[in-house]
Amino acid sequence: MEEVLEPNTSERPEQATVPEPKAGSGWKEYLESEKATRMVYLVFAFIAIAMVMAFLQFRTDAICCGDWDGYYHIKWSSLLWENFSQGKWLPTFEWLPLTVLNPQHYNDHHFLFHLLQIPFLWFFEPVMAAKVAAVVFATFAVFSVYWLIHHYGIKYPLVWLAAIFTCANMFYYRMNMAKAPPLTIIITVVGIYLLFERKYKWLLPLMFAFVWTYSLFPLLFIAAVIWTVILAWNEQRFEWRPIAYTAAGMVLGNIINPYFPNNITLFVEHFKTKLATGGNFAVAVGGEWYPYSSLDLMGQFPVAMLAMLVGYILFAPKGGKLPEKATFFLGFVTLLLLGQFTSKRYAEYFPPFAILFAAFSWQAFLKPYRPELPEEFRREIEPYLDADKGTERDEWFNAAKLAAAWVIGIILIVVFAVNMFGLQRFGIEYGGLIGNIRDNEANDKYRRAMAWATGVDANGKDNIPAGARIFNTNWDDFPKLFFYDTKHSYVYGLDPNYLYSQNPDLYRLLTDITAGKIDDAGPIIRERFGAQYVFADAKENEDMIAKLLESGWADMVYEDDEARILKIRDAKGEPAPDEVEGESETPDEKKILDEMEANDARNGNANAEDEGN
Repeated sequence: MEEVLEPNTSERPEQATVPEPKAGSGWKEYLESEKATRMVYLVFAFIAIAMVMAFLQFRTDAICCGDWDGYYHIKWSSLLWENFSQGKWLPTFEWLPLTVLNPQHYNDHHFLFHLLQIPFLWFFEPVMAAKVAAVVFATFAVFSVYWLIHHYGIKYPLVWLAAIFTCANMFYYRMNMAKAPPLTIIITVVGIYLLFERKYKWLLPLMFAFVWTYSLFPLLFIAAVIWTVILAWNEQRFEWRPIAYTAAGMVLGNIINPYFPNNITLFVEHFKTKLATGGNFAVAVGGEWYPYSSLDLMGQFPVAMLAMLVGYILFAPKGGKLPEKATFFLGFVTLLLLGQFTSKRYAEYFPPFAILFAAFSWQAFLKPYRPELPEEFRREIEPYLDADKGTERDEWFNAAKLAAAWVIGIILIVVFAVNMFGLQRFGIEYGGLIGNIRDNEANDKYRRAMAWATGVDANGKDNIPAGARIFNTNWDDFPKLFFYDTKHSYVYGLDPNYLYSQNPDLYRLLTDITAGKIDDAGPIIRERFGAQYVFADAKENEDMIAKLLESGWADMVYEDDEARILKIRDAKGEPAPDEVEGESETPDEKKILDEMEANDARNGNANAEDEGN
């Protein structure tokens, strides 16, 4: 039995709500129809979304945003393509041998995402390829959310588009990262569409693709469970197909996998260290894995939280039946909202789906309850039914709705401007999204240091022997080091838990060394970590670097304003001299130093004259 509150699923929702031009009518009649107007809105939405995503992405020359994982992703995609283009299969991941991502156990849980990045490498250099791919994937992700509103005929689509644009700054910040979550949103929206249209068989290949794309694939299975429960309530029967097909796709995607069984191991590892702990991590991880507080949610997601409130207020069953689509989003988005209290990662998903919850609840709320008549009977009696005649009250009500839509739209446009550009007036200091992205680290940070690491000296000898291991003092530096230098391996990266899970004692030893708690760390770095070189950011790990140099166990072999590289000696000796290899002073720096020396000389002469007097 079909849902009594929504159009029959055998027909397109637009056909039930938007008048079609008469058969044989010309282009003029079509262009004047509501369907044509909505199509214009759809095209406008796509162009507007693409322009916004491109504008944000190119506020920085680096691969956006916040962290450097995008450099790892595009580098790995380039290595995959290098192998494929030579007729080889998967390359061996040999750059984190001390972690769970060692050559024997490595799993690429973004495999399909990395494959989809490859075509962009055919036309652009890696950094530009990653940025263009990020714009394309993010554009389709945001557009897919709007497309649901368009497809199901929800009125005032431009107001809902404005709501999507303003749902949360953090959402757009994370959409601009060159990572897999935009694909997750696209797949999830497609899955929701298949559930609503009852095209359950297509859930199997979709889930299969989801498993190959990102480790959050259980999200689609949860969606299928929610939909099954809704149908069980409304139709008093168990619809097994959504759960069966998604479960089958999940199993097949994990078994028919180029990294099986390592993919299972890493998924369990992620579940244990991230989801099951609820924020109580054994080691310090990236900020995105920690939860939001209630105050944070209200401050950073005001539009999304308001949309949730609207959805909850307007949601109401009618005639003993649940409005299926609104009920689905109520359950699905509520789970995403609760997820915000366990991890900030859900900022990539909660805000746009909160807008969908409000949109579909509003649609269901305004739809009058009418008993569903059989289709054939309705067609037979239609000629005898009186057409609906609008009253003066209806006209006033429609005018009020239109005015409210304009007011809400204008308010959302103002919010959008504030979100983008910030607000520094009336005692308010609010940084906009554009400024946050522009403040990202420079694209070429560490380039000079790693060029030295991969280069040769005056005699043609490698500065750091190929295959040597580098003790990187911070795990989040790894993506950038890997991007510039694949000649050497590293101690840890991508996630500190990868080292901790493989060898907890070694991880604890590393944290003691990098915190400067160990005086003679040189032989420990060489013997326990198998590294003879140390890489550190120029502004970090000061105590560790000082102790290594003072201990007589290390020499500074490279230093600039971004990074330092030390070499561990084979035996303890005298403390290292201050002079190290690096970039010579620039003409401007030399001029400043000369002026300082001249001033010092003049001050010295003046002091001598004063003493003589």
